[in-house]
Amino acid sequence: MNFIVPESEELRYLRPDPVLWEQELDFKPEIAKALESTIGKRSGISYWRSEHGHLYAIELADLGRNRPSMATIYGHWDRMEPRPPEHEINRDLLDFLLWFSEETHAADPKIVNKLAHVGNNARLLTWPEGSVLRTPDERFEMLPDFPYEPHYQEIEGLRMAYVKSGSGDPILMLHGEPTWSFLYRKMIPALSGFGEVYAPDLIGFGRSDKPVLTNAYTYKSHVRWMRRFIEKLDLTKITLICQDWGGSIGLRVLAEIPERFKALVAMNTGITPGVKSHQAFDSWRFFSQRSKELDLPGLMNITLTLRKLTDAEAAAYAAPFPSREYQTCALLFPRLVPIRPDQPGAYDNRQAIEILKTLELPVFLLWGGADAITKPSESYLRKIFKNVAPPAIIEGAGHFIQEDAGEEAAAQIAEWMKTKRL
Repeated sequence: MNFIVPESEELRYLRPDPVLWEQELDFKPEIAKALESTIGKRSGISYWRSEHGHLYAIELADLGRNRPSMATIYGHWDRMEPRPPEHEINRDLLDFLLWFSEETHAADPKIVNKLAHVGNNARLLTWPEGSVLRTPDERFEMLPDFPYEPHYQEIEGLRMAYVKSGSGDPILMLHGEPTWSFLYRKMIPALSGFGEVYAPDLIGFGRSDKPVLTNAYTYKSHVRWMRRFIEKLDLTKITLICQDWGGSIGLRVLAEIPERFKALVAMNTGITPGVKSHQAFDSWRFFSQRSKELDLPGLMNITLTLRKLTDAEAAAYAAPFPSREYQTCALLFPRLVPIRPDQPGAYDNRQAIEILKTLELPVFLLWGGADAITKPSESYLRKIFKNVAPPAIIEGAGHFIQEDAGEEAAAQIAEWMKTKRL
């Protein structure tokens, strides 16, 4: 257990919620003294961050007996979001109890762990039955120009799908909303000659699992899932290619584990510190949050500026979502963009931006010039990074630059990679 001192700014945006407490430490003086010795204080609050990235605190109270008499565990959740999924909290508390048992000898940690994974207790540590949907494989048959076999990694009990092609240092292609790895089909062939392309489907999209619980999807959880995907595959020397939410997530991951990356290509994306959004995004956010179901291929066709989807391509983009129940993440994503400094994700983005400013890796910003939603983000990202290539605009291309001009985008990236000897 690594105790930390969180910044006061972060604490301002979180609400404490008691999740575990013990009021009988007076009857266990030896455990109370061991707890005091381990934490290093008799009373007061100590903080730590769990494997899920959640902030927790233990508050000890001394009632005048020269040892802790009471202990309360608090989870600190974003003020504007519901509690995380209960199984995440339960697993975090189990980790605490295992640490507590080991440090205080209150119980045998092996027995505690064994009991936690037996019968009904085990169900409390996993996704509730029926809460995760998986799109049937037959929905992905006959995909046009996408011959890649899916691969899978289990991330926190969820199946994350990805395709790969080529060999060499990894090239990680991250999509956004409402797409999946199919979006990169025009770019994978050209870039797989420069490295081993990995194109995952974000949780909630494509062939990846889709929790139906709305509180399963947060900016934080998407960043955590993608970081764990990278760590499980042990990817290093990564060239990150990202667009839309793929960039908003990918830039946070880059800031968390920069040692695993060697280059960045960002296309029509951004990372916001929590500033007021502009009219184009506001209109999209307003529309999406009033919709109970989205016509995702139709939305893409509205956004495309140089071409329209064929019937087969439209079917491929609709394939992951047999019904509205599969669209939970797609419906939520616009709401997760922090547009005020106190909204969830804004503080973490500000912390990430400060780290990104220190990185020396080469950066290529390739923009579709006709995209009104992310137009301001190009100049903002240009100010963040030290080693940025000159502006590269594909005139007439819209938000989904991979669809409007995928071959040209791949050619420009390939030329840049040659120049940088990546």
